[in-house]
Amino acid sequence: MLYKNDWEQAKKRLMAWWDGELLDRCCASVIASAPVPTKNSYKIGLPDDREGKIKYWTDPEWVIKRQRDAMEQTWFGGEAFPLANLDLGAAGHAGFFKGAKHSFEDSVWFFPSLTDFEDMEFDENSFLYQKTLELAKAMADDSKGDYMIAQSDCTGNADALSHLIGADELLPLMLEEPEAVQKAMKKAQYAYEMVHKNVYDIVKENNEGGSCVGWLRTWAPGFHAQMQSDMSVMISAGMFKEFIEPELRAQCDFLDYPLYHFDGIEQIRHLDSLLSIEKLRVIQWTQVVGHPPCTEYIPELKQIQKAGKNLLIHVTPDQIRPLMENLSSKGLYLLVSASDREEGEAILKEIAKYTHE
Repeated sequence: MLYKNDWEQAKKRLMAWWDGELLDRCCASVIASAPVPTKNSYKIGLPDDREGKIKYWTDPEWVIKRQRDAMEQTWFGGEAFPLANLDLGAAGHAGFFKGAKHSFEDSVWFFPSLTDFEDMEFDENSFLYQKTLELAKAMADDSKGDYMIAQSDCTGNADALSHLIGADELLPLMLEEPEAVQKAMKKAQYAYEMVHKNVYDIVKENNEGGSCVGWLRTWAPGFHAQMQSDMSVMISAGMFKEFIEPELRAQCDFLDYPLYHFDGIEQIRHLDSLLSIEKLRVIQWTQVVGHPPCTEYIPELKQIQKAGKNLLIHVTPDQIRPLMENLSSKGLYLLVSASDREEGEAILKEIAKYTHE
């Protein structure tokens, strides 16, 4: 693997983390800008014109060159490793249905296209579905083990429905036509399973039999993907149990290494429901801008660990000590960004210092 001469040791730590165990220190991914940018860097900003934006996001040559450039200019410390992101929009499987509307901007954005879930039909020939598979194949052909390739950013069936019909329409339907929503959720689940299974089959050999979630810097030695329900911040605990928990249980049965993206403190009311899902292995706690820091939620983080779930947390350097002093290092994975390699190495030493069972 390029840019990572200690991958074998990092892989052992990640495997121990998945098992809720501790190898030698707490799992930690620390990244920083490389000290000397490559002279062959491929710099390209987002074009202004529509065709240029489409090419920026979907042309395999452009996508691969941009991502290789980013890897070349990154120092990968601890369990961090080089990987290419397969990114065509969050809850991107919303784009795999007939008539779905999307736009290529600073990301891939979706717009309501349905007025009735009866019209929701998976389209394996849709542009975004075919592009997802095309990009995965192109990355696998290019990488040849130089870097890992992430699963697609197709997460959250209720989030996908919100893209397709609009949140203002979906929320009343959950109260007024729950059976129609449940039926639509199953259609979204089919798309979720199709894209993740097909991408995994394409990239697993390159990924040493495993799979990754790009933005979370995770690698698992088998079938792994992210689950989420960002729109659940707008529903009650009872509605979460009725609509979202069945989705998550189905996805936990589908995946070998399931992880839930816990997006902000408004989801705390759903924590008991999440912790009741036996096969859920990891909760990734997100520190949302404007919310109190994760160090204000030590009781909830302890509750997650006590329930036997692993924790993944993006942290700032000043949060490392208070978190590690209060939480078990078993099953704990910290994601940190450093200003440079020197600071990154100091962060890893600090994490090793405060590691304990």
